[in-house]
This record gives sequence, C-alpha cells and structure tokens, in this order.
Amino acid sequence: MNEFAIIQWLIAATIFFVVPFWRIFKRAGFKPIFALLALVPGGILVLLWVIAFAKWPAFTEEKKIL
Repeated sequence: MNEFAIIQWLIAATIFFVVPFWRIFKRAGFKPIFALLALVPGGILVLLWVIAFAKWPAFTEEKKIL
C-alpha cells in the first residue's frame, strides 16, 4: 500500500463511522466529539453501549419543559 491508499482508507472510515455517530450523539444531547472514538479499534462497541444504556440528555430536557 502506498501513502495515498492509506489516506483513502482513513477518509472512508471517517465518512462511514464518525459522521453517523457524530449526528446521533448531537441529536441525543451528548457531545459529538465522542464520535471520534469510532476510529479507535473497539471504539464502535463502546459507542453503541453508551447510546444503548445511557440516559439521553436531550430527552430529559424536553420533559423539564413540559
């Protein structure tokens, strides 16, 4: 592999993993910067556990308003 192919893989990983997690975290009320964990091996599993079992701040704010 040359250097250009490695850069292509990094861009593809960012598009396919980080961007969707970024949007999910932003809508759920978490800090979107945590989406960068998707680039770390095993980070996607950690992100899925956080999304599945954490209390979402976005939903707790809506209940306070109502």
